[in-house]
Amino acid sequence: MIDTQLLVKAYRLMCHANVMAATYEANRPICKYVHSTSRGHEAIQLATAFQLQPQDYVSPYYRDESLLLGLGFTPSQLMLQLLAKGDDIFTGGREYYAHPNYKEDDKPWIIHQSSATGMQAIPTTGISQGIQYLEKTKSSLLRKGSEGELPIVICSLGDASITEGEVSEAFQFAVLRQLPIIYLVQDNNWGISVTAAEARSMNAFEFAEGFKGMGRVQVDGSDFEASYNIMQHVAGMVRSERRPYLVHAHVPLLGHHTSGVRKEFYRTDEDWNKHVQRDPFPRLRRKLIERGITEEEIIEIEKEASEYILSEFDKAVGSPEPDPSTVEDHIFAPATITKESGERSPAGAEKIIMVDAALFAIRELMEQNPEAVLYGQDVGRRLGGVFREAATLAEQFGDDRVFNTAIQEAYIVGSTVGMSAVGLKPIVEVQFGDYIYPGFNQIVTEISKSCYLTCGKFPVSMILRVPVGAYGGGGPYHSGCVETTLLSIKGIKVVYPSNAADMKGLMKAAFYDPNPVVILEHKGLYWSKVPGTEEAKTLEPSADYILPLGKANVIATADEHKISSGESCVVITYGMGVYWAKAAAKRLKQQVEIVDLRTLFPLDESLIFERVKLHGKCLVLTEEQQNNSFAEALASRISKHCFRSLDAPVEVVGALNVPAIPMNMGLEKAVLPDAEKLVKRLEELLLS
Repeated sequence: MIDTQLLVKAYRLMCHANVMAATYEANRPICKYVHSTSRGHEAIQLATAFQLQPQDYVSPYYRDESLLLGLGFTPSQLMLQLLAKGDDIFTGGREYYAHPNYKEDDKPWIIHQSSATGMQAIPTTGISQGIQYLEKTKSSLLRKGSEGELPIVICSLGDASITEGEVSEAFQFAVLRQLPIIYLVQDNNWGISVTAAEARSMNAFEFAEGFKGMGRVQVDGSDFEASYNIMQHVAGMVRSERRPYLVHAHVPLLGHHTSGVRKEFYRTDEDWNKHVQRDPFPRLRRKLIERGITEEEIIEIEKEASEYILSEFDKAVGSPEPDPSTVEDHIFAPATITKESGERSPAGAEKIIMVDAALFAIRELMEQNPEAVLYGQDVGRRLGGVFREAATLAEQFGDDRVFNTAIQEAYIVGSTVGMSAVGLKPIVEVQFGDYIYPGFNQIVTEISKSCYLTCGKFPVSMILRVPVGAYGGGGPYHSGCVETTLLSIKGIKVVYPSNAADMKGLMKAAFYDPNPVVILEHKGLYWSKVPGTEEAKTLEPSADYILPLGKANVIATADEHKISSGESCVVITYGMGVYWAKAAAKRLKQQVEIVDLRTLFPLDESLIFERVKLHGKCLVLTEEQQNNSFAEALASRISKHCFRSLDAPVEVVGALNVPAIPMNMGLEKAVLPDAEKLVKRLEELLLS
């Protein structure tokens, strides 16, 4: 039997949640930002919170204010986020109500929480994946309880989110690896205005039957005692047996969907009354009376709650607004690598190809950093990557550190959020740029925003390797360049090496950068098989060589006399464009300087503008389809900053504006830029 004092504690917190919801409704002009409350869900949320220990991890969803109260956050702390105040301990006024994050040792850790329905399932499963690895390796990074208790992970979801494909990816990985995670699904029968009968053919409990190895149980989530007993049992089982579990809790929805989508817009009185009959608040009140708590004592609890919440609300309302001057803080965590170091071309070194430069860099990183792990499709022991870019790594470091995943780009990408949160340094791959798009939800919603919306508490330190580019008839789904799409996302860094030395140095810098870095690797340069790309092979840099992100490089210069007489220009390019530009420059009598960007964000604008101003003429060269591309945006920026120094409009050369690269090599050649096409455009520019 549950201790009566625990029931009293739960009731007091239910009173807090109840009065909070009523206070927000009574003060709608003040509570102007969109929010949801936990009314109807209080019992299962409190029952869950009471099982958690400081070494654990939890990802609440947007209706989980009672769970947060149960963890020990004060009402005023929650209200500061409700009102988007500057003293909001979670996000400093940047996020919605009940979107917490937390990284102190007195409570479970909470990673960045987004509003995208179901998207938290993958990052949170990534936490449990990381915990399992730390357990296996007996790592000191593993957080334990005061008596050595192992951590568990709870991912809270609404039942409507179960139809999201990314939730299935998370479930699949959890059961495949038998991870210590509990998926708490709170089912109130509604999406927004869509009922369960309209939207899904089965509930979460029934759905979980299809995931072999997933424990599952149902509970009346409006009954605190039943919910507590179930959550105590499940949490204890997962803590000891280290396997995934799904808890499906039936709950009423007693508030609006959100303050902006109100119940009267879409719910009938009949439906509303059915939900009111299952209100957990009076149910627990009756239970207290059965346990001998007097009516007077209960009324006193309710009175204290009302006075306390109104006081907390007044305190939050009077708190200062955020300082607008801080709005650009925490977009990135400070970079740790700012200077080039080590030997780029050591004496006696052998030349290596680009694909080996990446392989050797990762090998050295994994030798020096036990927290480094590598995973993706086909990178494991049998193949070592479809380009052999991970060959022999699994043999050297074992299947726990280098392993295959299913065809789950969203999981591959999004799990790095959780892996990074527990202290690991994930390096992951998608096989081709054309297949990165299933991972974009996670890049945009979770990875790119984590540092900013947690005020720097949870930057995501990860590397995402992406082979890109066309050559040799790769066809429409193996030839794409994706830099413009990536660069439209704020909060990630994008690098694009063009030779082996840069590949190795940038890979090292990306690893030690505390932020998410996407490395675009042109597969046509991997082995220097494309005619004219032999210089992509370089001497292998030393093991300590590192090249900071954001540093472009002048790789070919023009004749001083040509520059002074106004007969020169500069080509700004990257990747395969470097080799088209080199070939063209050889035919133009030292009139062309070439700048290899190496990093597309952060961008070395100072060097770009300096070289453009020197020459007065500029061409930006890209392999991407030209219209609306990064190259065109860069050309516009150059035009603005260098306007008074330009002798001609900034030119852009890119691929033809077709939806995909054709497979036929003749058609492929017709679409892509090359040296011949570039020479013609440069001659026109030089004559202008």
